[in-house]
Formats: sequence, structure tokens, C-alpha cells
Amino acid sequence: MKNISSTVQAINVLPGSMAVYDRKLNLLASSKEWQSGVQFELAQVNSSKSDLLDRFDASLKEAFNFDTSYFVEDLPAKKIRYKYKFSKFENEVEPLVLAQRILYTKPEEYRKEELLKQTNNVAFIGFWELNLSTKSIYWSEVTRKIHEIPDDFEVELETGINFYKEGADRELVTQVIDRAIEYGEPWDEDFTLITYSGREIYVNAKCQAEFENGKCVRLLGTFQDITDRVLKNEQLRISEEQFRLAFENTPIAFLIIDIENFKILEVNAAAEQVFGYSRNKFIKKKITDLYEPEEFQKNYLLIKNLLHQNSRKFENEQKFVGKDGNTILAKTFFSLNCDSKGIPKKIIAQIQDITELKKKNDEINRFVEVTTNQNTRLINFAHIVSHNLRSHSSNIGMLIDFLKNEKQEEEREMQFEMLVQASSMLTETITHLNDVVSVDINFQEKEEVNLYKFIENGIRSVRGLMVEVNFQIVNRVAEDFRVYAVPAYMESIILNLITNAIKYRDPKRRSWLQLSAERINGYVIITATDNGLGINLERYGDRIFGLYKTFHQHSDARGLGLYMTKSQIEVMGGAITVQSKVGEGTTFIIKLHEEN
Repeated sequence: MKNISSTVQAINVLPGSMAVYDRKLNLLASSKEWQSGVQFELAQVNSSKSDLLDRFDASLKEAFNFDTSYFVEDLPAKKIRYKYKFSKFENEVEPLVLAQRILYTKPEEYRKEELLKQTNNVAFIGFWELNLSTKSIYWSEVTRKIHEIPDDFEVELETGINFYKEGADRELVTQVIDRAIEYGEPWDEDFTLITYSGREIYVNAKCQAEFENGKCVRLLGTFQDITDRVLKNEQLRISEEQFRLAFENTPIAFLIIDIENFKILEVNAAAEQVFGYSRNKFIKKKITDLYEPEEFQKNYLLIKNLLHQNSRKFENEQKFVGKDGNTILAKTFFSLNCDSKGIPKKIIAQIQDITELKKKNDEINRFVEVTTNQNTRLINFAHIVSHNLRSHSSNIGMLIDFLKNEKQEEEREMQFEMLVQASSMLTETITHLNDVVSVDINFQEKEEVNLYKFIENGIRSVRGLMVEVNFQIVNRVAEDFRVYAVPAYMESIILNLITNAIKYRDPKRRSWLQLSAERINGYVIITATDNGLGINLERYGDRIFGLYKTFHQHSDARGLGLYMTKSQIEVMGGAITVQSKVGEGTTFIIKLHEEN
């Protein structure tokens, strides 16, 4: 007992809180601090059979069996923690255990730890601890919730590991725990976990090892449910993969552009094909290099609004310049790529080459234009055949009747001369009909014609009718007045105006038609004024030039003449308006371009 006595003597004078126990858990020696602190507390809790005494005795026994053990006493009221450490040592008589109580966490550190614990609870981060001396596991409340275990579930090392999905995850957690124990290696790993209720979740676990005298005595770490993050990352991965597949395989050119300097960061194969540059050449350029300067300026405001987030996207048609200097007509769609905070990072430009499509559309439009013109000419042809030839044939018929009945030789000669003129006019009209149906007539092939002569020819065409109804026509156009027009159309227009005035004359008075022309501000203005029946413009004004629209009870009224007159004038780039008053007469005003 000599050594025990010397140990007792040494313990009594050593600073700190420590004591020596034998295998029967008898106290052999203790320091003054142990006596005033631990011994007093153990005596107090003994009466109430506190958990502290049970843990104390269990750790003492464990130390005799495994050389060392420990446990931590948490005192929230004092905001401190004590660590009880038990170490076996050999004595000449029998093995003994040295028990020490060490201030594990000071009040300030305790407050920080509690704050960290509260913060982690808010963030739903749990804690775990593995005591290698007792092989016991501690899981915080959050950790238990993540595992979805009931309140009475007792956690052991084997059952804890079995929560990890069988296979790679379970093998990995076993491996990193073994290496932490053996080498002190910390780890931070993501795992798949099967909860107590059978749900598959994803967790992150971190670990630190604690060593004493070269031996690992404790593992501790954090535990967090990262299912939402993993699923979002997986969705993001799938989205990025789908975007990449679309990006690489779409026939539309894609350009990813830096918002700071407009530098091209990435392109797809379609962009290489559209512009003719290789990918390596592309990434040395800026988007501005693909425009003519004036074309970029036209679109810069749209891009600026996009960057300032005044708009989230824009689409339009733009012109680009290819590698060989060729013009590329494209339908474009520009949008912003933003980070998770909504801050713009890149511009995504989608460029669809429509150069060939535009050419095809232009060809189609030209074909439609030619077809429309052909149809217009055919309509005019039908009108001139039905109207102009009928006027000529009526005029010739009347002159023949006059010639048959006329006895005086002088009158017969005059009527015969009028008949010759009428025949000549008929021949000229037939010639114009050939021009009307010719495919080569278009807006640019108007001719400079003498308006005075066209009016005179029109008068000769209806001379017989004028004589029959006592109708007077006054041509006030200058003899050298010329105008650009399609001859067949101009003849038809003049003849329509004349026959219209004769047809709708007022039988109660001497009827007349006056035609004049002048040049005003680059236009030729032709005016045809009569003193006929007149038109009620308030009633018929919006329909006066309509197809098959009539406004008088006349047996020859077809509603075609004014419609065709307007159509022919518009084909030549002109316009026609009307002024009229019932009982007073009508004025038609034709406006044509002075130059071709």
C-alpha cells in the first residue's frame, strides 16, 4: 500500500479536479478541488438517482475494461460543460483509474455553441457524435428528424450505418469512418439514405476525429438533408443537357455573348454553317463584327434595352455579314441568361437564316404580281371588247343609216368621210387590244402620248351618236399637251368619260362635255365636266366606282365603266375623284404623274 499512500499524498496536493478509484469503484484519493466540487455533486445527485451517477459509474467500469473512457456533463444553467476523463494505470498492488474533471466549455464558448446550435436548427442542420470508448452514438434532434425515427428509438453504430443505402453509399460511410478512426482523416460526403419510414433522401455528413494520447476517442460532425438541392441540381443538369442537345443539333444558329464586351463565348454547328467561321474563329470575335456598322446601330437600342432589363427579349429581322462578305438575312431572337439572383450574365442570340426563303418569297410575289397584272389586262380586254368596240360599231351603224337616207351628194361625202374615220378608229382600238393582252405591258412601260389627239379620236368614235342626240364636246386641252400613259388604257378612259356623259345627259336641255388638262406640282390633272343628270354623292358616294354599281335608270347601265376607268388609272399610278350635284352635272378629276 506504499505506492497507494504516495499516490494519495500526491493527489491531495496536485492542482485541478482529480481522484483515484479501484476496481470496486472505491475512492482512494482525491484533490481538494475534486472534494469540493465533484464529490459534493455526486453526493447530492445520489439521493435523487440522477443520470450523472450512472454515467460516472459506467465510465469508471469502462476504463478498467478498455483503458480509457469519458463522458460530457452539460450544465445549461451555468452555461458550461465538464468533461469527465477516466484513464487506467498500473499500480504494484492492483490496476487503478485516475478520474479527472476538466472544464470543457467556458461560458463564452458555451454561448457561442448554443447560438451555433440554434442557427443550425433554423437551417435544419443536425449534429452527431460517436463515443468510441462506449461505442455509443448521439444524434441531435434535427438528426433524428432527418432519419424520421420515433422518440424511443435507440441508436447504435450498426443501426446507424444501416440507414445508408445498401451498396456504394453504405460501403463509403463505413470506409470514411474507419479511416477517420485510424488516421484522423476528416471527411465531407454526400450519401443516399433510406429513412425509418422508407423514404429515399439525400444527406450531407461531415466528420472530425478527436484523439487523446494518439488514440481516437470520439468522432463528431454535422448532418444535413440536401434532397431539395440534389433534386434541383439534377433538374438543372437535365435542363443543361437538353439545352446542350438542342444547342448542338438545332438548325438555328445559336450565339452566346458576353454582356460586358459583346464577345462571342460559344456557338453551335449551325452558326458555323450560316456565317462560315469555325468555332475557334468565332470565339475571337464580337457580335458587332457580324454586322455592317449602320445595321448594328439600328439594333443597338434594342440590345441596350435588353441589357438594362427594360425588356426580357426582342425579335426582329436583321442583316448580318458572313465570312465571305455575303449578306445574310435573318430572323433573330435575343434573350438574357440570368443567374439565380436575376442578374444578367449572357445574351443568347438565335439567328435563323432566311436569305433563301426571302428569295423564294420574292419570286412568289413577282409571280403573283405578274398573274395579277395578267388578270387585270384580261378584265380590261373584256371591258374594251364589250364597251369600246360596241361604241365603234354603234357609231358606224348610225353613219351607215345616215348615208342610206341622205340624198344630197355633199352631205353623203361628209358622212362617208366620217364613216372612214370611224373605221380607222375601230382598227386602232383592235390594235390596242393586242397591247392589252400582251404579257410585256407593265407600269414602267407607259408611253408619252398626245392627250389632245386621244380626246379628238374619242370624239370621232362617237360622232354619229353626238349628231343623233345633239351632244356637244369641247376639247380645251392644248394641242401639244403630252402625258405618260398606257395607250390602250388612256383610249378606254377617254371613251368611257365621253360615253358616260352622253348616256347620262339631261334630255331637258342642250347637253355638253368639256375636257381640260393642266400641270400642278408634278402631276397632270385631267378634268371632265358635263351638265348631265348628276349623282347623289351623299347616297352613292362610297360606291360610285364599285363593280356593277349603277345610279340611274338607264337601259344600258351595267356598272362597269367607272369601275374599269378607276382600275386603269390606278394601274398607271394615278387616282380619280368625282364632284357632282343632282340636276346640275358631274366633274371627274384624274390625277397622273407628270414624269414616267
